[in-house]
Amino acid sequence: MVDVVSGRELARAVEVHTVELCKYNLEEGTISQASKIQQWAFLLLFAQDYESAALRELLPGIEFEQAIETIETISAQIEDRAMYDQREKAQRDYEWAISGAREEGKLAGKIQLLQELLGDTLTTDSELQSKSIDTLTTQLAELQQRLRDRQA
Repeated sequence: MVDVVSGRELARAVEVHTVELCKYNLEEGTISQASKIQQWAFLLLFAQDYESAALRELLPGIEFEQAIETIETISAQIEDRAMYDQREKAQRDYEWAISGAREEGKLAGKIQLLQELLGDTLTTDSELQSKSIDTLTTQLAELQQRLRDRQA
């Protein structure tokens, strides 16, 4: 790159170009005959809508090949991350379900123990399993109160 005013060569200079993508009206059918800047605009605007093979057909050339490979790499990393996140979520959901089941089991065991101490008829496991945690908690509190009242 050469500075026009001084005539100096700017060997390590950086060129910056601003492209207003919204000004390009690009179509798949004509993109192969379009200018390079129009092809780049097409890639930037629509790459997410095409498979890699289709992009390679529409935009032949080493510069586009490198860009498409980069897009593939980024896409693969995003997909890997999404799969990892899904596995993590499934693991958390499983642990939460197990934790809830343990809590229900503890409540049911306490209820049956208190019923036995009070001489009540034991509620069956299946009956206890059909009740919500709130209902089990309320029933446990009532049985605990009855036992306290009886001991007083």
